[in-house]
Amino acid sequence: MNKKTVVLCVSIVGALTMSSLSGCASEEKSPTINTDTSQKQTNLQKYTKYPEKNGNQDEEFDLVGTLDKETQDELTLIIDNEKVKIPKRNTFEKEDEINGDIKGELVKIEVNTKGQNAESLELTPQAKANDEGIYEKESDGDYNVIGKLINETSNEVTIEVHNGKKTYTKANDFEKDVDNKSQDIQGKIVRLEVKKNNKVESLEVESEDQ
Repeated sequence: MNKKTVVLCVSIVGALTMSSLSGCASEEKSPTINTDTSQKQTNLQKYTKYPEKNGNQDEEFDLVGTLDKETQDELTLIIDNEKVKIPKRNTFEKEDEINGDIKGELVKIEVNTKGQNAESLELTPQAKANDEGIYEKESDGDYNVIGKLINETSNEVTIEVHNGKKTYTKANDFEKDVDNKSQDIQGKIVRLEVKKNNKVESLEVESEDQ
């Protein structure tokens, strides 16, 4: 074998070896990306709107978001413009009154802290509300309303719902349930308990509604 043939053989073997090593290196990088995704999925508690109520010692915590997708084994919520995947627990169940497709609706998921999987799903008051903002009616005629607080005076509360602005007169025993009494809640989403005579009995601000 002459020298030219030897040099050519060495060059071909070297090229094949480098190509093989390059292919192995590419294969080694893929699992790293998958591992990162897995870690994000198991740290669901950072998405809760109740950090002070859902500490690590609790057995469950709540997640609120827009339902983007549901499969037999998994839920995908949009929380703060981020898609969050939540595996379903074997005993997963939905609220009885849910019928049909609820994709795009605002929902609340109860998540098991240890297993990091969904135990139950229910619609939020905003999702249940009709055009008047009413999301629940009592048998005695009282009802609950949700909407954005536009104005509050000593005698009245005005909120904005799908159909426009609605003003309610305060009942004599009116109460306000706000964590910080000095907090300016104008523009916040509020829940009202209204008597059958259309006088508002209480106003409440919930973290999950904001």
